[in-house]
Amino acid sequence: IKTVKLAIAEPSGITAFNNKLFIVSDNKGTFYRTSLEGKILDKFNTKFNDLEGITIHEFSKNFWLVNEEKRELVELDSLGSRIQKIKIKGKQQSKNNGLEGLCFVESENMLYVVNENSPKQLLQLNLTGEIINKFNLDFSKDISGICFDESSNSFWIVSDESESIYNISKKGALIKTYKIPVNKAEGIVIYNSKIYVVSDSESKLYIFKKPN
Repeated sequence: IKTVKLAIAEPSGITAFNNKLFIVSDNKGTFYRTSLEGKILDKFNTKFNDLEGITIHEFSKNFWLVNEEKRELVELDSLGSRIQKIKIKGKQQSKNNGLEGLCFVESENMLYVVNENSPKQLLQLNLTGEIINKFNLDFSKDISGICFDESSNSFWIVSDESESIYNISKKGALIKTYKIPVNKAEGIVIYNSKIYVVSDSESKLYIFKKPN
């Protein structure tokens, strides 16, 4: 539908809430509240580097972010102050092959987190960071971001190396693949029948119509 140039360096994750987008940058541990077309409305500075994903718990309104290098989840309140930091079990081959994106499934009160590579995995976590389930993913070169689609009770995943979006089941089974003309796609969210994807290298927001 549209491509927007963002005034955000290295956007690496995106979520949506109350008709706003929230975009995290792995440049200086910062995330932003923007309009649905990417205009910056507010800025939140954190003390964490290498942030790769962001989501919001709709009930508490708290933010959750992923620190890839340290394999941690960080929970912040609505003002951006830290509540807790949780180490997630598991091994990764390098600091750049770790946790990349996360989302909430509100009906389960569970977090779902994706591991980028080696292994490519979907992890189901409770809110204390305990791994409840693991699902191996084998349909893409890597995994860059994830969001949950309540209308279909399924996930949408983006891969920057494969330049594709994937619709998958809650157990990681591939439903459908869509190629996208986006370089270094790092984050994805579905909102109001649209798919929003951020490009890390281009600092752009791509807006697509969600397929029926």
